[in-house]
Amino acid sequence: MVLDIIFSIIIVFAVIKGFQKGLIVAVFSFVAFFVGLAAALKLSAVVAGYIGKTVKVSDQWLPVISFIVVFIIVIILVHLGAKAIEKSVQAVMLGWVNRIGGIIFYLLLYITVFSVLLFYAEQVKLIKPETLKESVTYEYVQPWGPKAINAFGKIIPIFRDMFSQLEEFFGKVSTDIPKP
Repeated sequence: MVLDIIFSIIIVFAVIKGFQKGLIVAVFSFVAFFVGLAAALKLSAVVAGYIGKTVKVSDQWLPVISFIVVFIIVIILVHLGAKAIEKSVQAVMLGWVNRIGGIIFYLLLYITVFSVLLFYAEQVKLIKPETLKESVTYEYVQPWGPKAINAFGKIIPIFRDMFSQLEEFFGKVSTDIPKP
């Protein structure tokens, strides 16, 4: 019952956010995060060199500052591109399609994140087995996270077999920890 209430609240937030943002901004924001992260990892050394020559900053802080600067600039640029595309979509009267797509996108995203959090909470025994049994939505939501991460694993190798490795890890930890 508790999980069902939390799930319902998450669904309401997803619908509101999806309606407000729309599909175009949602997808571009999602992509901007990963592109920004990749660009920051690749370009932060170059930017750190430039910042180090032009601004008096401790060498200790240069990598952090340059990473943040690149990350923010990329996210802003991608967001501006998304807004331009969104204006084009609105101009051809497809704003409602954008909003419905945004709702669907955020529903899928939030349900997947909730499923991943359920996985971790279940593995570290934060959720009682009775709570899981009482939940109506648990059996439907629980498989989403592992499936999504395994799908990411096909695209991004670092995620490959992540859930099976985590289950193995948590299983080992739970047997190695002495019982009180």
